[in-house]
Amino acid sequence: MTTPLLERTLLPGPPYGNVRNALRELLVIERSAPEESTAVAPIPAQLTDLAGQWVKAAHACAADMGSVTQRARWQTLIMAVETRQGTHAPAGTDVPGLCTALRKLLLAMLEYSRFEPPVTGISDYLRGRIADGTCPPGSLLGARRIAAELCLAPVSAVRVKLALADLEAEGLVEANRTGIRVTGTPAGRTERSVQVAQWLRTLIREGVYPPGSALPRVTDLPRLLVTPRPVISSAMALLGDEGTVRSGVGGRALVVQDPGFAVAAPLDLTTVDRLLTLAGWAGSDTSPRRVRETGRRARTWWQHRITPAPGRVPHTHRTLTSMAAHLIPAAHAHHQTPQAEATMRRAAVTALAPQPEAAQEQLWRTACLAAAVLELQDLAGTAA
Repeated sequence: MTTPLLERTLLPGPPYGNVRNALRELLVIERSAPEESTAVAPIPAQLTDLAGQWVKAAHACAADMGSVTQRARWQTLIMAVETRQGTHAPAGTDVPGLCTALRKLLLAMLEYSRFEPPVTGISDYLRGRIADGTCPPGSLLGARRIAAELCLAPVSAVRVKLALADLEAEGLVEANRTGIRVTGTPAGRTERSVQVAQWLRTLIREGVYPPGSALPRVTDLPRLLVTPRPVISSAMALLGDEGTVRSGVGGRALVVQDPGFAVAAPLDLTTVDRLLTLAGWAGSDTSPRRVRETGRRARTWWQHRITPAPGRVPHTHRTLTSMAAHLIPAAHAHHQTPQAEATMRRAAVTALAPQPEAAQEQLWRTACLAAAVLELQDLAGTAA
């Protein structure tokens, strides 16, 4: 099928030639600055005026951007210049620091002024490809390949990356070690957010994170729950809105003293291995190599939306349960901090909780157990 080329547009903003002239002027200012300006030196008025002119222009461009990710990127670049110029500059601001920040902003503006499809046009194009099934769930989206497909100039590949970041924020795609893959639709993202929030509620109810304790950092939860960060953020917002958690320090939400439901006593880590042994497979291979292989395979199934053969997921879940039974005593003997014990209890609760009926939910829960077992292996170390 022939891919229709997107309409190329001159976006509202400074003309391409004007931005190039500003970059040349900045280069002249840098070359004329005294060498001692590599430390602290007064900022030349010419540089201050140039920065002020283009920061104002950048603010006007950012206000018209339909891409949330692109606007956030520009706001970061603008702030970097503003904190180094004029009355905003802290004592000891150096000329090279302002020049570097202004150059980055001007280069972004130079790319923005090119006669190419806008970021919003690229994201709309990709949404259409996902909606019509051309890019089904699990398919890989490469920024360079998409740029070549749309006949974009190499420098404009950054627009594809920004468009993909917008789609990730919507839950249409997710980024992992293998690249950026299609997940589904925004409606699916909402459903996933509800599922993640429900599972976090279960972990709280089972005493993994009792009232007054802190949940893992938001930056860690995507790895622990094998779920992209935008979905995690939506789930945390749901828990916050209902009053189950509140904001804490260091990017960690705190469980409120009265979450609105009964909370069980935390599992006894000195005896939980017996329950896990009964729920797992007798005689399972729990060698370090086997633990790594099984854990990584279970996570890969979910991350790539692979459908294993019938019976493989329940079998892998029970195998991981046996591995948790083997690893928790060794981990508990070496680590008895609240954070480590929460990891052990999370593994045990994930292994012992009733399996959901939906196949995709079973696959995700098994991936969560795999992530917990791999953490247990790190905690147990050579004692495993």
